[in-house]
Formats: sequence, structure tokens, C-alpha cells
Amino acid sequence: MRRIYLSLLIISIFSGLLVAWQWRSHLATAAQTNQDPGLIDIIHALEKEDASLENSIADLRQQIDALQKKHSQGAGRLTETQKEIDSLRLTAGLVAVTGPGITVTLDDNSAGAEAAQKSSPATYKPDDYIIHDKNVLYMVNELKAAGAEAIAVNGQRIVANSDIRCVGTVIMVNSTRLAPPYIIQAIGNPDKLEAAALRSEEFVFLKSRDFPVKVGKNDSLTLPAYNGGFPLDHVRPLPTGGQQ
Repeated sequence: MRRIYLSLLIISIFSGLLVAWQWRSHLATAAQTNQDPGLIDIIHALEKEDASLENSIADLRQQIDALQKKHSQGAGRLTETQKEIDSLRLTAGLVAVTGPGITVTLDDNSAGAEAAQKSSPATYKPDDYIIHDKNVLYMVNELKAAGAEAIAVNGQRIVANSDIRCVGTVIMVNSTRLAPPYIIQAIGNPDKLEAAALRSEEFVFLKSRDFPVKVGKNDSLTLPAYNGGFPLDHVRPLPTGGQQ
């Protein structure tokens, strides 16, 4: 009975942290939409809290996993169920993974921006020389279509509900603020992934505009687990029998 209470306690704490993490992410995003320089310290403090909560979530997930495995040992059907859980966790991106793949680097065209600003200050547009969220998103989608089994952007694991978007001039991935260069790592067949990245419209376009973008194959990559939450605002389990 004590084991059951302990499991319930850990799951309750875990759920509370997920809610807190999502709320803090919302506050950080809202703060970044305001251009008041006085909010910079608040944003940095919230980001530190987000990082701390993510670490706590990862630790609690490990504790829950350890409890599940402990209770399923030598229990026949429970052992099989645990194997299914492990497989689902792998598919969902909740465990760190390693394997061969590629690294795609997307960086701002700082040299081009400086030259354009000097030669044509009246027509110079800074946005034309920076990497945007769509550049990262399109490249991630190309790698998914090419068979990538796991993807991370600047250490942020891409999962089913990952968001890649701009907040002002900042790119957010999983509600975490990133800065260039954007390092996209993908595990899968290195030859297929490299070919897909090099021929993608996004890479060809950026290369033609002299952005310092590059693709490299890796014998071994290690990608971290996803430490965020999975908000379910509209999804409901289908009742037994498939009747709504």
C-alpha cells in the first residue's frame, strides 16, 4: 500500500510541475511581446525557472519509470506492458537517443547585412538577413519526410506537439528562446538525410542568398529527451466500443 501511495504522490507532483511549467512558458511568451526593456530581467528569471522545472520533470519521469519497472519485474503480463511503455516512450521522444545522422546549421547572414547596410542604407531591411522560424520549421519538416527518427534544434527535442515560432525577432522552440546559429540534429540514414537537406528548397534558397548554412554527416549523435508537457485541451479518450 505504501508503494501505491508513493506512486500517486510522485504522479501528483509531476502533474503539478507540468501545469506550472506551462504557465511559466505562457508568462515568458507574453512578456516577450512587450518591448519594455524593464522586462528583460523578468524574462531571464522566468527562463531560469522554466529550465529548473524541466529538470524536475525529467527527474520525476525517471522516478516514475523506475517504479514501473520495479513493480513489473517477474510479473508476466506487467513485464510485457512495461516493454510496451518503453517503446511508446521512445516513440514519443521521452528518452534520450543516439545513432548516426546529420547536422544542419542555419545562421544569420551577418556579413551580407553589414555590406547591404553600408552600400544601400535607404533600402536595407534587417529581416532579409536573419534566419526566421519558417526556415527552421521547413527544414525540420524536410528531415521528417526523409525518414528522420529523432530531431533536435539547439538541444530542444522535436516531438508531436513541438512548436517552432517567432516572438518578435526571437525564435521559440518548445516555448524556449533560441539564438543563432540554429543547429538541427537528425538521427536516421545519413545519406538520405543529407541528400534531402541539400536539395530542399529552404537550403537552396538560403545558400543562394549567401547565408552561412551547411550540412554534415555524423557517425553518432546523441539527442536529449523531451522534458516539456503534453497539453490536451480538446482530445478525449473514445469510450469502450467506439461510441461517442
